[in-house]
Amino acid sequence: MRYDLLIGEKIKLREMLDSDLELIYDWENRPELWHLGDEHNPLTEAQISDFINHSTGDIYTDGQLRLMIEFGEETIGCIDLFEFDQHNQRAGVGILIANSKNRKSGHAKEAVNLLTNYCFEILNFRQLYCHIPVDNEASLRLFSSCDFEETGRCKDWVKKKNEFIDALFMQRLNG
Repeated sequence: MRYDLLIGEKIKLREMLDSDLELIYDWENRPELWHLGDEHNPLTEAQISDFINHSTGDIYTDGQLRLMIEFGEETIGCIDLFEFDQHNQRAGVGILIANSKNRKSGHAKEAVNLLTNYCFEILNFRQLYCHIPVDNEASLRLFSSCDFEETGRCKDWVKKKNEFIDALFMQRLNG
């Protein structure tokens, strides 16, 4: 699948390539990020290579979609659609800007907005959603600035180190 529509003013979103293996390996194996996703153990290079090579780039086939965020010639992060529900026309959204030097520069906001427009205008999704730990103020600001609304609070939703913390459920509806 081609993502020609996912080119913004400063960034572009593209499919994963074999050359992304080292970056994804690094990101997926950062223990400080494990509380944000479904993987809580290290992944091997073989597992990540399999993920890259078996991804069709079609959310209807794979049930998920990872796009790499490029700024100039540098891949600075990724944005994911997960828990795709074709019947209810929705998916979860997650984003990572890997290095602090690329944060607070508008890249994440541009990526979320590009992906949201693609999901609503091309894929005809009804909604996107995310769960954000209450202590992740940067992500809460990001998704609020992209017109996601807080619609609920999930008690003790995320285990971070040895404690459970709440997460806010945020949604953006199409229309």
